[in-house]
Amino acid sequence: MKNLIYSGLSMLLLAASSPAMAMPINYEATPKPQQIALPVNVPHITNSGVRNNTHFIRVAVVGMSLEDIMIALPSQMERFQEVKIRDKSGRDIAAKTELTNERLSITFDQPITSGNSLEVQFTGVQARTSSGRILLYGVTAKRTGLEGEIPVGTARVDIPDKS
Repeated sequence: MKNLIYSGLSMLLLAASSPAMAMPINYEATPKPQQIALPVNVPHITNSGVRNNTHFIRVAVVGMSLEDIMIALPSQMERFQEVKIRDKSGRDIAAKTELTNERLSITFDQPITSGNSLEVQFTGVQARTSSGRILLYGVTAKRTGLEGEIPVGTARVDIPDKS
């Protein structure tokens, strides 16, 4: 008699739980994972490339003002004629430049405030293209009120084929 009761009870539990196991899941009602969108609050490179014989690197100044910017020149670069620093409207930005050990330091007469952008232009660039048609410029900056350099990014300049 006990066996009959136990087997009946087991069948009853199995029958009661099987609809719950077979219920389809409504994936649309399942909560989606949250996406975190963080605003970019640091200086960053927005564009780089070649215009005529001029290489340019455009930097957005975000977060804090910039006192200076340093650019590590690519090893393929043999020389350039001039460096110009311009704001987003194309006006020259007053700055002092110093070239040392394949690195260009640009110190602004007045800090570049947050919300602006600047473009560094290398005119008359001559580079060895036998070791590649891509030049990489490492960019760092010094922000007002902070010690040391902060990384801004790497600007990629693809040298067009002259053929």
